[in-house]
Amino acid sequence: MSPAARAQVPVDIAQRLAAMGNQVDPFATAALYAPLQAKVPTTGVKVLRDVQYGPGEQEKFDVFTPSNATTGAARPILIFVHGGAFRFDDKSQTPDGQLGPFYDNVMIWAVKYGMVGINMNYTLAPRATYPAVQREIAEVVAWARAHDAQIGGDPRRIVIWGHSAGASHVASFLAHPDVYKDVVGATKPVMGAILSSGMYTLQDSSVNVYFGPPAIAQALNSVPGLVASTVPLLVTGAQFDPAAMHDEALGLDAALTKAGRHHELAIAKQHGHMSEIYAVGTDDEAVSAPMLQFIDALSRQ
Repeated sequence: MSPAARAQVPVDIAQRLAAMGNQVDPFATAALYAPLQAKVPTTGVKVLRDVQYGPGEQEKFDVFTPSNATTGAARPILIFVHGGAFRFDDKSQTPDGQLGPFYDNVMIWAVKYGMVGINMNYTLAPRATYPAVQREIAEVVAWARAHDAQIGGDPRRIVIWGHSAGASHVASFLAHPDVYKDVVGATKPVMGAILSSGMYTLQDSSVNVYFGPPAIAQALNSVPGLVASTVPLLVTGAQFDPAAMHDEALGLDAALTKAGRHHELAIAKQHGHMSEIYAVGTDDEAVSAPMLQFIDALSRQ
């Protein structure tokens, strides 16, 4: 799983992302990266779509494995939790067919570098409220453990990666063991976690649709639980993230550092909130290289 030398954002794309600034524009950003994703080889990847992991309509995931995997091979498992302001989006981000091959790109990248990928959906707000999605994440982790031989994964080497609202969900999952311990046990639930551009203190009004009114949401602040957790963390963000998300990443980094909690921080220069995900798998490795290094280091321990 050795990462290639890190490439940077293509000059023309960097200029367009800079012009967008901290505006979150999935369509305009997808138009920049879809042509690059079209050049990414997808041969050698086997996909099992819409595995039902729970009774709900949205409780499904896709599994990506190497088509030529050796029987008995045990690869790290990467579980991806998409964003979408808690109310929107899907593991296959093509609601109108215009956004391109996202988020399959994350899974194809994972397989390329020796992992098994699980791309999960979860129940969206307002139908779901805390802690419904945290329980669903636990169910997917438990499924990956129970079906390790079937998918060629290593149940001891599961890394979970959340982006935007997905990062908020993953952070909350890790911060509140009481929610997951009866599903995946009270011990460390995953080998590591990547939190990309999420909300962790839950002070912003954007979280209220899922976590509840401000007083309730802020009482669920994930930062103390993340400090107490023993799960290795990579906290990431993008230069052109919305200001609140940028502040949340730096604030979490500061809290973890103050507590002496080992972790890593990576802010992708020249990237925006959506491009940090849409670029994964292309030659633009400004975002993906630190993540691969993080997973690789954990896998070698």
